[in-house]
Amino acid sequence: MKNVSKTKITGIFGYPIKHTLSPAMHNAGFRALKLNYNYFPFEVKPEDLGPAVEAIKILNIAGVNITIPHKSEVLKFLDSIDPLAAKIGSVNTIVNNNGKLLGYNTDATGFIRDLKGKGFNPKNKRALLLGAGGAGRAVAAALSWAGAKSILITDSDENKARNLAKSVERARFVPLKDFRRELAGCGLLVNATPNGMHKGDKAVLNAGEFPPDIFFYDLVYNRETETLKNAKKAGASAAGGLGMLLNQGALAFELWTKRKAPIDVMNRALKRALK
Repeated sequence: MKNVSKTKITGIFGYPIKHTLSPAMHNAGFRALKLNYNYFPFEVKPEDLGPAVEAIKILNIAGVNITIPHKSEVLKFLDSIDPLAAKIGSVNTIVNNNGKLLGYNTDATGFIRDLKGKGFNPKNKRALLLGAGGAGRAVAAALSWAGAKSILITDSDENKARNLAKSVERARFVPLKDFRRELAGCGLLVNATPNGMHKGDKAVLNAGEFPPDIFFYDLVYNRETETLKNAKKAGASAAGGLGMLLNQGALAFELWTKRKAPIDVMNRALKRALK
């Protein structure tokens, strides 16, 4: 069984998936270049990830993005992993190359591109990272490669944070209960957890806890989180994750289509979908 139509299918695997803006972004890009592609969201529970990945081959799906909570777990189901993704230990893009599934990570480059585009260069800066999951792994690696002076990593799963800190140059583990006292002297704070994705999620920090000279980057993109609002109230520079979504999405688009992504079109589509 496979897709025999001329339309190439792409999509995103995640759980939950209702929040995703990726279909709006990618479908706008496909239309702009008059490509016969379609992009769909697929809700894939953790226990169904293996069969879902196998279905990419069976149904001749051209490629998919991978999001929470599958970015690390998916590696074991792939035929080949790009060296960058293997080093990070996280895949967010799969390409189906004639039945062989190739895993890539576009999160790391997408994050750094947007961070620098927002006017913050992490070189020689001290950074504190909340979250050691798939997205956190990409952020930690990106900050290390970009020359961050030190990267402090914390997570509610302390073993996960410890292991990530051991694998990244100039990184060290910080217990979650202690991360607030480490903020002094940090130039960058990154939230790479799902906290804030849903209305009612409690802010990670109150406005009074933000150093005013810190840059806060929240990977959550589907809404302005309470933590992001508090950062702005404190006078800190702050950004949500929409730009990272755009940049990593453009890179994935190019892997699937071998065409330059129409990034302005995709950006406008994202902003419309967010309203």
